[in-house]
Amino acid sequence: MEISRRKPLEPIRHNTLQQQVYRRIRENLADGQFKPGEILTIRELAAQLGTSVMPVREALHKLTVEQVLDLTPNRSVRVPTLTPEKFAEICDARMIIEGNLARLAAQRADDADLARIDAANREFGAAKVARDPMLLLQKNREFHFAIYEAAHQPTLMNMIEPLWVRCGPSTFTLFDELGPEQIKKSATNPHRAVVEAIRGRRAAEAQQAIIADIRATSERYQKHFEKERALDQRAGA
Repeated sequence: MEISRRKPLEPIRHNTLQQQVYRRIRENLADGQFKPGEILTIRELAAQLGTSVMPVREALHKLTVEQVLDLTPNRSVRVPTLTPEKFAEICDARMIIEGNLARLAAQRADDADLARIDAANREFGAAKVARDPMLLLQKNREFHFAIYEAAHQPTLMNMIEPLWVRCGPSTFTLFDELGPEQIKKSATNPHRAVVEAIRGRRAAEAQQAIIADIRATSERYQKHFEKERALDQRAGA
């Protein structure tokens, strides 16, 4: 009797470089490396990353499909400038998702999770940010994500990452205008409150502390945008 042959396995595709480029650009967007309105050129990014143009082109295409970046009429790729309404919309989604992740973190965090949260909070507080608002934005993101990872809910984590990428450049402009020390000072109490709530297994308090932190950022951006709009109107008068 003839033994039927198994179908050969498909070769593994090596997309490691493409994924690394995609992740690096996303992280830099979340941390404010790129500014609202900035045009991103494939060749310049490829030169900075030390790669060919192909993985950069594919990463930018993916980010435009995800509506993280804008495609202009002349086919350039641009970092969007978020209106106060769009920024508030993203923050509303963040409050729902991140509030629940903080609530779950208070219920599920183990000793290793708590140690990572404490370490991230200390790094945020110790960051020498007098002339580097980008560092503060990065440390703030690391603190928040240490909390969300402690929720052990990967589905919600996958939902929150794109929102940080979309609002990162606009958040940086806010941090840059208000000054890192002022932002750092205003974030200290909400950060302390959420850490203490998670350590005390007070889920509702952890949820409300994160929501309050995000809401304050949304309100500050609204004031920042109104101030910028008023300045533009005076300049054009």
